[in-house]
Amino acid sequence: MPTLSFQKVVSMAELLNIALKPHLAEMPFLQGESADIDEILVEAKELDQEHEALKGRLKELLRLRRDAETRTLDLRSRVVAQLRGKLGFTNENLLAFGIPPRKRPRKPPTQQDPPSEIAQDAAPETSTPPE
Repeated sequence: MPTLSFQKVVSMAELLNIALKPHLAEMPFLQGESADIDEILVEAKELDQEHEALKGRLKELLRLRRDAETRTLDLRSRVVAQLRGKLGFTNENLLAFGIPPRKRPRKPPTQQDPPSEIAQDAAPETSTPPE
């Protein structure tokens, strides 16, 4: 059996209580339960109103928290960019600020000599055979 929602339980109790009120004179043994249902319904409605107010407050807090997170990330990015600009992208001192430095290349790239003109002259020329 699926669980009933809070609203469904309250509406079922209200319906029962409304239908029960006209018959209390002929069923006095249910007067205490009817009074209890009245009290519980009042309490349930107050709790539901408080719940709705808190849901609204939660949404507001979540929005404020997201805004603070966005502002924090923006400010942090600006500070990180300034520190990297001042200290350099590979400076190990960036670690003190919680910023991982860029990795340095393991070995510097070797500079290749441009092909010499002599090597180009010695290379056989490819030409098309005469027709």
